[in-house]
Amino acid sequence: MDRQYVDTVRLLLAVAPVIFESPHFALKGGTALNLFVQDLPRLSVDIDVVFTDHIMDREQVLKTIGEELLTAKARLEYMGYSATLHKTQKGDEAKLLVTNQASQVKVEVNFVFRGTLLPVTHRALVNSACDLFTAAMELPVLAIPELYGSKLVAALDRQHPRDWFDVVAMIDRFGLEAEMVDCFVAYLAGHNRPVHEVLFSNDLPLEEIYNTDFVGMTATEIPLQHLIETRRHIRQELPKVLTDTHRRFLLSFVRAEPDWALMPFDHLKDLPAIRWKLFNLEKLRVANKTRFELQASELIDRFNRFPS
Repeated sequence: MDRQYVDTVRLLLAVAPVIFESPHFALKGGTALNLFVQDLPRLSVDIDVVFTDHIMDREQVLKTIGEELLTAKARLEYMGYSATLHKTQKGDEAKLLVTNQASQVKVEVNFVFRGTLLPVTHRALVNSACDLFTAAMELPVLAIPELYGSKLVAALDRQHPRDWFDVVAMIDRFGLEAEMVDCFVAYLAGHNRPVHEVLFSNDLPLEEIYNTDFVGMTATEIPLQHLIETRRHIRQELPKVLTDTHRRFLLSFVRAEPDWALMPFDHLKDLPAIRWKLFNLEKLRVANKTRFELQASELIDRFNRFPS
């Protein structure tokens, strides 16, 4: 493992307990998977935060996130770190950059997909991380099926080698479990891109970013070709494991007439990302009926190529 990444994780583990003193936050993403679920197969350098309350109105959420990050900023500065709040384009405080002399860690709160599908769990830092960094902690973390369901969406969307590596670890330990696929469908529905564009996205080149932003992060070297083969495997197998129920739900959703009874999450219809996606679909139906109807027809066409 590259020393620079090791130093960054050391800083991350100093920062994380301060961030998660907030009762509103839970950990997701690569840090959750590699430091709290899997036994440190790779290092992770960012703290991805979920705002767990899906009922609070948006303005209050933004206010609360800003207050919580300001509190964390003050505490971290008292500990001797440099901490800077960064605003989004709309001026909302949702990102905190923490630095020391050697490293920088980004803390980012996702205020669009807020709330959780499954109850948050508390997980201890895995043994290998405890040993390597002489640290111990327990943090609020999304449930494993939700971590991997959202990770699959991220892998198909941005196609970073880190994401595909995490999918390799998922396949090796868990496979494609039914509850993970349920969570995947929910996160796919709430994504800001059309469902078919994410689920059946075109391959992006991996080699450059593999060399610049991935090599040196893993406990054991993994060839680029293995990640490419994993991407190919997921592209073939994931559509096949979507049940008829999953497919019917996604089609009802892209038609802006969601059949909530088809999904196992009673509060799915109340999640802000889902409501926002539906709002935009309904706007599109009025503004451009042809483009609106194309989303369903494109999805049907691709489903027909992969019988469930």
